Amino acid sequence: MARIAVVTQHGEWSASTRYRALQHIDRLADRLGVVHAYPADDRPTRRPGRIGQALYFGEHGRRYISRWHELSEVRREYDVLFVQRGLYALGPGIIARLVENFDGRVVYDIDDALYAETPSMQGKGRAARWLYGPQQMNRILNRADGLIVSTPTLAEHIPTPIGGVTILPTVPDPSQYAVAEHTEADRLIGWAGTSGGLRYLDPLRSVVATLEREGLARLQVVSSQPWAGPSEFREWRLSDEPTLFASFAVGVMPLPDNEYARAKAGFKLLQYMAAGVPVVASPVGVNRDLVERSGAGFLADGAEEWEEALRTLLADPKLRERLGSSGRAFVATYADLDNQADTIVKVLMGRSGQREMATPMSPGSRAASRDGH
Repeated sequence: MARIAVVTQHGEWSASTRYRALQHIDRLADRLGVVHAYPADDRPTRRPGRIGQALYFGEHGRRYISRWHELSEVRREYDVLFVQRGLYALGPGIIARLVENFDGRVVYDIDDALYAETPSMQGKGRAARWLYGPQQMNRILNRADGLIVSTPTLAEHIPTPIGGVTILPTVPDPSQYAVAEHTEADRLIGWAGTSGGLRYLDPLRSVVATLEREGLARLQVVSSQPWAGPSEFREWRLSDEPTLFASFAVGVMPLPDNEYARAKAGFKLLQYMAAGVPVVASPVGVNRDLVERSGAGFLADGAEEWEEALRTLLADPKLRERLGSSGRAFVATYADLDNQADTIVKVLMGRSGQREMATPMSPGSRAASRDGH
């Protein structure tokens, strides 16, 4: 029986950690034997001022060293390392030496364009770019025996290890989500995400303000920080996730058409759909494919299309219910967690062919393979 260590760059607070690593642990253990997770402890408290900043980065430094010692022990006890995103959230790439010198098999999982500038890094100085840079990614990629990514765009832009690349979307388990009940009184437009993505809402400022002024809707932003535009703020808590999305009348996912956004896997849309909530999304990356295939809502490009789509949904609870039901049915087949576990096992054990790619090509399909690029 294999011994697998699942190492994640972030803690349980991160959707990447929960949905691309932790939710697969039990299924992988059933198939492989010993599978243990080692999420990073990467969220020290950040306080205002220069002293607070110094303490914050000092604590990150302490945790980085602690992580080094933890993983030094971990790699001696396992046959395979499954690394999700990286080993720690920031810091020198030298920590990747622990992976480079690992004697067993290394599988690397990436679900974001780590090679591109993230929203939170825009306008940051050279030191910040270095601290949060792709040095860990580059070194782990050079060592990896297999690669799993969340979108075709990532598969095209990230160098493929000799063991090939597998495309597996990031998916929620719809059985864990409460389902929305759409009524005439529903007026809540919902957006949930990290603080780095708040700027994606900026182009909707005038649309949201108009709808709120007319008493048609209000926007609720669920994040670690409020948005500066017209909205109400709800602080994100992990314990709220199963019921959070069912409170929305409509879920929105605006994105800019840039390199970083085009690689996104549309996970926010899938969460809205899992709760039976209709969606409006920018036609960027896999958003277009998910909305068109699910029939769960509308694509919108520009303020006029966004306003028209939102007005249409807000005015018709029966339409919201119908589109929400369509989206939930889609996720129930798209989020095939048993199939995902089978595919991950294949990569972990080195049973995927060279340059092989596997991805769900249509709702309810099993993973399909084609030759690599």
